[in-house]
Amino acid sequence: MTVDKRPSLRKAIDQHCKCCIHDPQAAGTWRQQVTLCSVTGCALYPVRPFTESPIPDTTLDYYGVTGPERIIFGCSRPPEGPIAKGNESDGR
Repeated sequence: MTVDKRPSLRKAIDQHCKCCIHDPQAAGTWRQQVTLCSVTGCALYPVRPFTESPIPDTTLDYYGVTGPERIIFGCSRPPEGPIAKGNESDGR
C-alpha cells in the first residue's frame, strides 16, 4: 500500500504563487515573475518564492522596474537618472 505524502508547506506556497501569477507568454521565469509580484495585500506575499539569480534587464524593463528597485532585484546595470546619483533636487 502506498501512502501519499503531503507536500511541504514551501512547495504548497510555491505552487500557489506560480498558479496565481505565472504567465508563460510574459517575460521571465515563473520564479522571476513571482519575485516581482506587486500584490502586497496577499497573505503569502512575505513568504513568496524569490529567484536567487539576478533578474535580466529585459525582464525588469518589461515589468517597468526602475530606480533603486533595479538594484534590489540584482540587475546587471545601475539605475539611471538622479536617483542613481543621490537626491540632487535639494541642491547638494
